[in-house]
Amino acid sequence: MANSSFIQSAKSGARLNVVRLGNGGLPVLFQHGLGGDAQQVARIFPQGGRFDLTTVECAGHGASSCPQPPAFSLESFYEDIEAFSAEHFQHGFVAGGISMGAALALAFAIRNPTKMHGLILVRPAWFLSKSPANLEPIREIGELLQRNTPKEALDAFVASSLAARIRQSSPDNYGTLIDYLGDHQPEWLGKLLTDITGDGFEFSVAQLEIIKVPTLVVGVEADDIHPLALAERLHRCIPGSRFEKAPRKDDALAIPNYYDWTAELIAGFLSEIAIQAPDPTEDAARTIGD
Repeated sequence: MANSSFIQSAKSGARLNVVRLGNGGLPVLFQHGLGGDAQQVARIFPQGGRFDLTTVECAGHGASSCPQPPAFSLESFYEDIEAFSAEHFQHGFVAGGISMGAALALAFAIRNPTKMHGLILVRPAWFLSKSPANLEPIREIGELLQRNTPKEALDAFVASSLAARIRQSSPDNYGTLIDYLGDHQPEWLGKLLTDITGDGFEFSVAQLEIIKVPTLVVGVEADDIHPLALAERLHRCIPGSRFEKAPRKDDALAIPNYYDWTAELIAGFLSEIAIQAPDPTEDAARTIGD
């Protein structure tokens, strides 16, 4: 059963919801995508409690509050989860994420390599620079929301050439964009989407090439916002990484489907890491003995 608690962001002042699931297994810090939450992570994560899953819902996401005034950056998200990890994962952890969460996980692997037991990048949307072109559809949604009511923004988007193109080339992306325009979304979503899609970490290929931890990269086809070619490029740049192509998210006939297949894949990957990862209880016993 999931446990939820709140921490205060030293960077933005927002109250951040931390969701933990597991019973003391291999610690995994797995982050959601832009506009997502801990439930998005849980849908692709192995069930059964073999691994100790933690998701810190970034400011403005899920049950976390919005900074005042609303302002968002990947760097502030990173600083929040890095501070949490420093306090709670002294013996290291596996970093993972979906889309935006993959960008944050990659930043951990580059900036804190000694803390990493492994790295999981699912449907990455960023490579090595800010404001990637593949995120332009989300940027346009964010701009529509900042200029219009959600209903007006929805009508404008549905009538646009962008909607017609995305609906044809990537039905799952189309569904995501429509969901961003729903009445259930928070009032700050437009600002969140434009701030984050225009942002990014400035990394280099050389930094990717010195990542030493076991790495799993998962891509899918028919996904304009998370291009398969981008996932393959990350795989080629990270030595020894493993690349897997998951079923299309919109393929209702796939057995297993995207969610179940990805969970099975992650379970196998984490099981391999758990064999090699240090046991924190042994470290504690060794310290007491010393």
